[in-house]
Amino acid sequence: MRQKIIRVGRSSLAVIIPANFVHSLGIRSGDSVLVKTMIDKGVINLHFSGAVQLRLPSGNKPKLKK
Repeated sequence: MRQKIIRVGRSSLAVIIPANFVHSLGIRSGDSVLVKTMIDKGVINLHFSGAVQLRLPSGNKPKLKK
């Protein structure tokens, strides 16, 4: 997914986290996030504390064998 970078205040930037992702993980405003950066690779990893495990979409449940 592509997200735009927006200005927040005079000297900060932010990326909007899509609502469906937020709801899937159970993230709430005020929750902590661990940010790990790899400047040489241009990578930022976000680790949300208290995030729940992602659920499979309801239409893709595996069938159990009897």
